Amino acid sequence: MNKLRRSYEARVLLIPLGPSGLRTADEMARAGLDGLVVATVDPSVPQQDGQGLIAVSRPLGAHGWREPSPGEPLHHVVRDADIVILLASDLSDVSAALCEEAAAAASRSGALTAAVVVGSGHWDTHAGSTGMVALRRSVDMLVVVKGLQLAAPFLDVLRGGARPDVVVA
Repeated sequence: MNKLRRSYEARVLLIPLGPSGLRTADEMARAGLDGLVVATVDPSVPQQDGQGLIAVSRPLGAHGWREPSPGEPLHHVVRDADIVILLASDLSDVSAALCEEAAAAASRSGALTAAVVVGSGHWDTHAGSTGMVALRRSVDMLVVVKGLQLAAPFLDVLRGGARPDVVVA
């Protein structure tokens, strides 16, 4: 084993889609997911001075890669991320405008854009199917998992996995 090799740790940004996505992100934090950043965006809030949607960001867990922000343009938050994940649970919560703006900002910064749908509530409604279409059109990768027990470890793997407290030199 090469002791000088250091593993890669991606800067993962979670963007919860609606109240159910935000609840899912909070449940993941309580389950021990750490090292990510959550950016909360309300797509119904009017855009300010042509800057696009405004995001409030905070670390998920104790070791997020970005300091909390009370509000700044979404494209500023996204530009620091390696992977942008749109997080949904109830597909009727999905905003097409938010999906499109987050995906465009991620694309401009070179970040991978993914959607993680946990449980896929309301998939069989008109609003739910419209939400799924918006996700499919906006992201590079779409993952649907049955529950939090699969979603949190998946996100941890995307980030680069758990980190030991001791750095091998």
